[in-house]
Amino acid sequence: MQRLLPLLPVFFVILWHTGFLGARGTMPHGPALTTLSIRFALVLVLLAALAWLGRAVWPSSWAQRGHLMVAGGLLHGVYLGGVFWAMEHGMSGATASLIVGLQPMLTAVLALWLLAERSSLTLWAGLILGLMGTVLVVVFDAGQVGSTRSAIAIVLALVGIAVGSVYQKKFVQAFDWRAGAVWQFAGSLVVTVPFAALFEQRMPSLNAEYLFWLGWLILILSVAAVALLNTLLQRQSAINVASYFYLIPALVAVTSWFIFGDGLRWTTWGGILLASFGVWLATRPRT
Repeated sequence: MQRLLPLLPVFFVILWHTGFLGARGTMPHGPALTTLSIRFALVLVLLAALAWLGRAVWPSSWAQRGHLMVAGGLLHGVYLGGVFWAMEHGMSGATASLIVGLQPMLTAVLALWLLAERSSLTLWAGLILGLMGTVLVVVFDAGQVGSTRSAIAIVLALVGIAVGSVYQKKFVQAFDWRAGAVWQFAGSLVVTVPFAALFEQRMPSLNAEYLFWLGWLILILSVAAVALLNTLLQRQSAINVASYFYLIPALVAVTSWFIFGDGLRWTTWGGILLASFGVWLATRPRT
């Protein structure tokens, strides 16, 4: 098991980027926030069963449960709600991933301020190179921003995941991911259900494509990828974990080309190399 630890960031990036594909796959068949609420509710039940069967250690105090709900509301409710809402209102998946890909910059500032994490010129150089690679990918391949509402939603998503990562790192440093995630997704439902009830009046069409992508979002994203995210946040600094998100836009551009037939230019490959080097530079061990 110890040999697999260095590969956790690779598994996380590969799994996490498919969330943008899942969002695109479900949206023709159901409203975004309603889909997210269904997803969160089913994940909560699934993880509660896994925690019970595996005799997981549940949070021991209401303070810890409250912190988990706040972190989950930000990391999943605000972040995913903003991404799904933005894409539903005209923003491309690659553009959405680019904007929330600015998270490392915001997380680095918050972590240095709130967590007293150490910084260096090498780390900031890596973050800047990662940002440049991300911009290179998306500006040339997917410049669709959508409406004003989509722009506001994606900015809220960016703030949600950056603040949520730092908040969890500061207040909830160690917990059983199965039991803890139950409280996280409970916090997510507090965010998405009221907005779905206010702004969405129709229910999803339960056809094969919708059910496939919903199942993917539940099992691959909300269980496997979230488990990896929680593990990384406990083992690494908030800045290091945030840096992995720089690889997401490039992967979204590539897989959107492969699955949905979107355009793919030479700038995508250049951006992938630049972003990858930036992530390596920012996250390599420092003495």
